Amino acid sequence: MSATDFVTAVPSDGRGPRSSGPPPGSVRPAPPVTNGRLASALLALARAEEPGSRPASEDRAAATALRELDEDLHGRRVALRNLPNVSPRAADAIGSFLSSGSDDSIDDHLASILDHHDPDDERKRDYLTVADVSRILASGEGPSTSDLRGDVHLHTDRSDGKMTLAELHRVLQARGDAYAFLTDHARDCAVAGGLFAGDFEAERREIDRLNARTERGFTMFLGAESNIAEDGTLDVTPKRVPCLDAVIASVHTNLRDPRDQTPRLMRALEQPGVAVLGHPRGRLYEMRSGIRADWPRVFARARELGIAIEINGCPERLDLNPRLARQAAESGCLFSLSSDAHARRHLDFLPFALAVARLAGIPAGRIVNAWPKDRFAAWLEERRGG
Repeated sequence: MSATDFVTAVPSDGRGPRSSGPPPGSVRPAPPVTNGRLASALLALARAEEPGSRPASEDRAAATALRELDEDLHGRRVALRNLPNVSPRAADAIGSFLSSGSDDSIDDHLASILDHHDPDDERKRDYLTVADVSRILASGEGPSTSDLRGDVHLHTDRSDGKMTLAELHRVLQARGDAYAFLTDHARDCAVAGGLFAGDFEAERREIDRLNARTERGFTMFLGAESNIAEDGTLDVTPKRVPCLDAVIASVHTNLRDPRDQTPRLMRALEQPGVAVLGHPRGRLYEMRSGIRADWPRVFARARELGIAIEINGCPERLDLNPRLARQAAESGCLFSLSSDAHARRHLDFLPFALAVARLAGIPAGRIVNAWPKDRFAAWLEERRGG
């Protein structure tokens, strides 16, 4: 049997996905070798090549394993070289890792190839692949796609997105959403230049016109993704820009700072107008682990204030991860599940957030965008008033 037509007969060891801790017993166990570990190993091989000579085949194959395959390769008979973006070189590597027998033994196998352990391993853990999401949502109990009424972290081309406001409004309405929360960046966010106060006012006028013409009762609420400065202050709030319904407060800077940043987050939570703490850690797949904080303290204060903790479904973020999401759930927090969409295809990221919510044991009743529109609107108004 060749690596390009590989099937393994190694039985499942009954463990859940390596990244998420023990999943609820009703979730079908992950296979011994997950697509996520294959992708991680392929990237490690690619990074080990000499600078300037590294072929892109492993990078492309890793992206396929992470984002395109809705089933795990382990245990399937499949022509690996026929998979999208999988070169013969990458197919041979995938076959080699599949034959290693388990996620854990990939570490030893990879170390023997690289002559050392993968230095980026910690920054690639606690993420889900499309196959993980499919498996988690296909079985078990918990919130489902039918519970969600809308997306609550969205960007247009007025800041760093690709869709026009009118296009986004039209697509969400056609999808059958009851509402949405638009959250473009403000101009002060250096990493994603956005809107001045007058631009938000123009955005409000266009949203009002679009909402007035809707045929299915769809309502778009106007917010902003407010940047949390190093001292915990925010670059935009409803107090400064009254046309806003509320804001998502997110960290975008000092994301590799090893110091504890609990005071920064705690001060941000106290700002009037904050409805959601967005992608709380600011982590990014393979690039950074995100900020350090006393998370039980942050979650407890968010619960007291009625601020939702975001589970950001962007696959490169997946923030919070299942472990911290479970901690927040045990603290009694509210949650928002979002795609953080910057382009139309990103709207499909919501299931990633939903899968994390299931692994964390979060009930639909504590997910703000599973609430009816009137209740969601009342909660935004409450948060707006601080």
